[in-house]
Amino acid sequence: IRRPPRSTPLYSSAASDVYKRQPLVFGLSEQSEQGDSLGLSMSAVQTDSEFIIFNGVRFMAETAKILNPSKRVLIADKTAGCSLADDFRAEDVRILKEQYPGVPVMIYINSYADAKAECDVCCTSANAEQIAMSMPGEELIFVPDLFFAQNLEKVLEGKKKILYPGKNNSAKGAVCEVHEKFTAKEINEIKEQNPGIVVIAHPECPPDVINASDFAGSTTGMNEYVKKNQPKKVMMVTECSMSDNIQVENPNVEFIRPCNLCPHMKKITLPKILDCLENETGEIIMDKETIEKARIPVERMAAIGR
Repeated sequence: IRRPPRSTPLYSSAASDVYKRQPLVFGLSEQSEQGDSLGLSMSAVQTDSEFIIFNGVRFMAETAKILNPSKRVLIADKTAGCSLADDFRAEDVRILKEQYPGVPVMIYINSYADAKAECDVCCTSANAEQIAMSMPGEELIFVPDLFFAQNLEKVLEGKKKILYPGKNNSAKGAVCEVHEKFTAKEINEIKEQNPGIVVIAHPECPPDVINASDFAGSTTGMNEYVKKNQPKKVMMVTECSMSDNIQVENPNVEFIRPCNLCPHMKKITLPKILDCLENETGEIIMDKETIEKARIPVERMAAIGR
């Protein structure tokens, strides 16, 4: 590296969660700088570094900037998007708010700052149930993930009514282009071919996939499940790089990998990170008003529980 930034940067290795990062990229960060997008953004508040290089996709880097407005946040490739965030923006939130006036809006962290700025509270896949139940009233709008909304609706049945895009309304939602590829038929076929296998799935998967699985949880929850239970054979129904990294930590577990890769995460490479360092490229720039409005739902989530 010929010309590093003016101060030592904090390398935040996320990828909707760390387990989806390429090993060499992941290895740039210390353990304290590895985690999910929210955890890294919160940790970045504590750093004295002028620079934060966020080794994840754009919405993650935006969240870091929202919580660290005085720091310079860089991302190796600003085109590293997310189908959930790319396909759902502020105007889509406003459509739902007009149709359900006064109903609180909870937005998944996989979203851009302009959409977050229109919402009351943010959530992650790990805390969605807790955050939903903390909001006032019997109804809650959840955006943008249609599959996650349907799965959350089932979990909260009888406790909270979940409203979401396309459910008796004309609003548009989004789905994860990786998780939508999995099918219940595929899960059942793998179970038949591998007697005794444990199938664990992410809540961004379609509901029939969740129903066909043995456990559903966030990226962190899936990792903890494997560590605690040490199944002889497991399939993780999520981005397949996650299995590669968790296998290193659990050498006695055999992983069956139906490989669906996230094309956006794979845009973050060592040469692009080097360009960030040498030329200070890929800086996340947002206007002050958007940062201030988007910070409210993120900080409200952090206050309720991570």
